[in-house]
Amino acid sequence: MKKILSIVFLLFSIYRLYAQVPDIERAKRKYFQANVISYKTTAYYPNPDTDATSVFSVLYTVYKPQNKDFEFYSKNETSEEFYKNNSYYEVNHHEKTIYEYENKDNQNAAISSSRLRQFGPTTLLKMKWSYIDDTQIDGKIQSHYSNIESINHYEGKEIKVEYHIYISGNFTISKFERKSFVDGKLGQTVTYLFSNYIFYDKTTNFKVLLPKNYALKYYERQDSVKPLAKNTEVPRFKAADINGKPVIFNSKKEKQTLLLFSSTNCGYSKIISDYILSPGFKLNSQTELINIFGSDSKANVKKYFVNTEVKFPVISERKDIEKQFGINGYPMLYLIDENGIITETLDGSSQILPFLKSLTGK
Repeated sequence: MKKILSIVFLLFSIYRLYAQVPDIERAKRKYFQANVISYKTTAYYPNPDTDATSVFSVLYTVYKPQNKDFEFYSKNETSEEFYKNNSYYEVNHHEKTIYEYENKDNQNAAISSSRLRQFGPTTLLKMKWSYIDDTQIDGKIQSHYSNIESINHYEGKEIKVEYHIYISGNFTISKFERKSFVDGKLGQTVTYLFSNYIFYDKTTNFKVLLPKNYALKYYERQDSVKPLAKNTEVPRFKAADINGKPVIFNSKKEKQTLLLFSSTNCGYSKIISDYILSPGFKLNSQTELINIFGSDSKANVKKYFVNTEVKFPVISERKDIEKQFGINGYPMLYLIDENGIITETLDGSSQILPFLKSLTGK
């Protein structure tokens, strides 16, 4: 009997000790002992000028959440994100385009400032929090914690930003608020709701599954680089093709020229490549084709055309030419007349393929 009572007392003591552990600490254990966490985020951003509220809903899966540079996958109504092995891709299904960063520093800066990395549950739990009270949300008691994110002074006014989180009875963050105050008066409140949590103990890796028939674009070029318009006189250039043969493009020549800009990682480029390498594709004697893979290495381009007879010049490793011609995505095609003037500017396989077919009649 004494042995049973001792066991009961021990269990009761353990329960009391566990009950005294703050909810925030229990939440940290739950999140950071998991190997994979999936959840839904719904964010509300009010616009003080219009009284409208922008709403964003995203499904996230975070891998190794205890790591600072954790990998992740996300999905919403129109797009998906993949971040794995320090490579980031956004797949926009509405545009049928894959976006990536040309520069790793730009990529890492963008990920660090993303909503997930700034306001995701695993990031929030690594901050220092002060317990405020227990509050009722949707009829359930939740632990309320706060954190002063910043206090600044501007034009004689104090601007303070506070973070608030609410931890539910199952030790998950259910709500996050970012409140801004000007001289103590509440301004904007941004709210994040977290739901549909699933915690996995088993180590799981995910595959980056990118569509094969989508275009490729670089974020950095979207605002800074614009394709050349029709009736523009084009610059001349000199280059060497992937076999070392010189390629000279003059602004004025006897033939009209098709300048095709492609990428080995672009699905739409592959569609165009398959067509111009097919037996049915044949340009007339007054038209020449130059294919430029300016952002690809020579080795990758040679692999791209391995065991293939290529009857036109292929140029690689020339980002400077892409910059000259305003290439911000692939594929891009210019038709240039004998006087060096652009007569057609075409973007994407849906424009380029029918145009090429019209030139050959097939």
